[in-house]
Amino acid sequence: MTLGEQIKHNREGRNLSQEELAERIGVSRQAVSKWESDRAVPTGTNRRTLCQVLDLDLPEPDAPKVARRGRLLCIAGWGAAAILLAALLWRGVWFHRVIQMPAAADASLLSIHFYDEKQDEVFPEALWYNAAQMESILIQWTGCTPEAVKMFYTPSGTETMEKTELLAIKAPADGEMALLLSARPLKKEALSGHVYFELDFGGGHVVSTDDLYNVFYNPDAPE
Repeated sequence: MTLGEQIKHNREGRNLSQEELAERIGVSRQAVSKWESDRAVPTGTNRRTLCQVLDLDLPEPDAPKVARRGRLLCIAGWGAAAILLAALLWRGVWFHRVIQMPAAADASLLSIHFYDEKQDEVFPEALWYNAAQMESILIQWTGCTPEAVKMFYTPSGTETMEKTELLAIKAPADGEMALLLSARPLKKEALSGHVYFELDFGGGHVVSTDDLYNVFYNPDAPE
């Protein structure tokens, strides 16, 4: 039985719809659908919460091995692309379209983790993270290096594109498989909403998180 089949079996055994399970975990229904069809794998806090809700015993994925595999795939992809480039340049085909886009198409987000000033991981309470406890955010991915990593915020209750803000953008060094973002943009009064992240490879190719991370800011809340 695959991981997706386990999730679907335990969800149906508890008479939960995909929407109800998504609401309990704090993700979108589309994320649950991708997990059950094995098109995506739950990680980090979402994985732990999923295990609690469905009484599953799922070990965390081996991130270092996945990262090394992604780096090797990236190197192999560039080697093959270089050979293809020589032939296509002879015919006048544009470099960016031929090489960068196929390599970026294999990329995927691996995990998102929030850390405090002591570099201890910050976990949610009732599916909400307190930004006052955060100092940094670790984003990990597989595949090639994006041109930029972006953090977006949408206020609660709106869920509309026109209300979404770009809070942070940072360019990773070539070959990196992870990046730290400062949590400082989330430390503002009356903040209460949802955060998501994007890997931007340029040329219109973007990989986004399936999950929305519920975040509020309350410096007076007990730790």
